[in-house]
Amino acid sequence: MAEVESTLLYEKLKSHIKGDIASRKLAPGDRIPAERLLADTHKVSRITVKKALSDLVSEGFLEHLPQRRGTYVRDRQRHADAPRFIAVAIDDVRNSFGAQILRGIEDFLWDRRIHTLICNADRDFAKVEEYFLSLRSHDIAGVIFAPVIDTGYREGNTRLVGILGSAQIPFTLVDRSIPRLLANYVGADHEESSRTLTRYLIERGHRRILLARGLECTSMDEREQGYRNAFEEAGIPVDERLVVSINDNLVDPEPGEDVLKRLKGLINRAGGFTCFYALNDGLLRAGVVALRSLGIDVPAKIQLASHNEIERPPLLLARTMPHCIEPTYEMGWEAARVLVEHINDPGRAIVQKILKSKFVPMEPEKPR
Repeated sequence: MAEVESTLLYEKLKSHIKGDIASRKLAPGDRIPAERLLADTHKVSRITVKKALSDLVSEGFLEHLPQRRGTYVRDRQRHADAPRFIAVAIDDVRNSFGAQILRGIEDFLWDRRIHTLICNADRDFAKVEEYFLSLRSHDIAGVIFAPVIDTGYREGNTRLVGILGSAQIPFTLVDRSIPRLLANYVGADHEESSRTLTRYLIERGHRRILLARGLECTSMDEREQGYRNAFEEAGIPVDERLVVSINDNLVDPEPGEDVLKRLKGLINRAGGFTCFYALNDGLLRAGVVALRSLGIDVPAKIQLASHNEIERPPLLLARTMPHCIEPTYEMGWEAARVLVEHINDPGRAIVQKILKSKFVPMEPEKPR
């Protein structure tokens, strides 16, 4: 009941301030009364005042001005007259992962009549670099960027965000972060979700689980760490031969001959195992092809598991496969929100937000 009452007070305060702005009692450029005075006047807590003001900044009614203390009424007409664009660079909007992130971004921005400029990054440093360099001559309010996955991940992506920094273009990272870089970031709980899935497999008797991972990036590294943490918690040492790595840029739409040859060699060297756990959909497809070309019957002899939601299930095996569903739409929506709040309030603290994935077991859990 107290929570409902608090929500009503917070919404009431927001409505009161909006009413003062609409009636011109508070004109564009006016400073809002201090938090303590607002709290005393409206008989609410300072926390309620802070939340109301923060929301009104996010919604574009109020703003913080550089080198000036306090919160001010935003000149919405002046800002509305200026074109506003957010640039987006993500892996590939053709697949479900990229499309859902983009949909979340666009839904948030369109409500505020902010437009998007899209770049299919194609996991290509040179393409994204050219795109970012071109933004310097456009009226870009900010950038949402999924760091490029390729060899030299940290160095290449650090160089790319350096272009944005030199042009003073605000940005927010989505899905993946950049090691040693403190920046606005919205991602999923890669380590925790992978640990949950691996723990599930261990509890069902699997002690030798082959893990197929791709190129270095923070999301891939965190998923591998979740796998290792689950084994450590179970008191089972990890056989390093069971952790295999291939270039997952070379498996879409189908794995090439060289990739399959390498993967088959790694599978043979791994020794016996009872489960093949792929850290993304492309690695799963490549794994099924490699296993079957080696004469290994899946899923009759080898259990399959995938960290990502199975977009194109190999021979419709998804029903027998535990996997995770990442909050892709929510990541896009939150990344847009974080970026817009940062644009409206450049002095705000860095935000790093982790969203929870959904674990889908191999079969529906039986009622207790």
